Amino acid sequence: MARFFLLGLILLVAVPALPASDSYQKWSLDEALKILNNSSWARQETYTHVVGGIGSGIQGEKEIYNTFFVRFLSAAPIRQAYARVKQLHIGYEQLDQTERQKVSDEIRQGLELDVSQWIIVAVTFRSNSLNQQSRVEQFFQSQTIETLKTRVLLSTDSFPKLYPLAYYPPKEESVGAKFVFPRKVDSIPVITADDEMLVFELDVIGMEPDLRAIFSVQEMIVDGVLII
Repeated sequence: MARFFLLGLILLVAVPALPASDSYQKWSLDEALKILNNSSWARQETYTHVVGGIGSGIQGEKEIYNTFFVRFLSAAPIRQAYARVKQLHIGYEQLDQTERQKVSDEIRQGLELDVSQWIIVAVTFRSNSLNQQSRVEQFFQSQTIETLKTRVLLSTDSFPKLYPLAYYPPKEESVGAKFVFPRKVDSIPVITADDEMLVFELDVIGMEPDLRAIFSVQEMIVDGVLII
């Protein structure tokens, strides 16, 4: 039963959820993308290495850029940003009233999303190497919660080793793979406003080094409330 509940939760996550405030609708595309790519709830981690080969460069080498995007999908600002990007992409302001209502209804499904028990981390990957891109995409699609239990963890000051309760391969390219962690262990919150750092780590087969994204907990506090 719990697994089916989590599945339903993740399906809803695919639709951006919004808090009651509609201030996100004033964001420009650049502002929304900044929240998605480099904010208190999102990190870009890029790893580079040089490979040799004819025609790869002046000296026969080529620099490969592998970038992971790590986002806390359970945090409202991330879902707001997804919603705003969607609005701008479809030209929401130019739609007639009927079409705008339809889009608003779709977005509102996520508004009612209850993440009070879960912390959800979404990971996407981009590379300028088609082979590397394909390998990592295949990795995400082939993994299960059982195979990932020793490859991924979330760390807080009080809980240095939090393993995911559920994993969902990418269904939407922009959202990516989704890892679901508990908000409480034995009724104790895994993260509080007193913590300093939150770290997400992932060991992707064939990738060196392991992905490690560090977040400042204090930067996630808005108006005295920890948003995660």
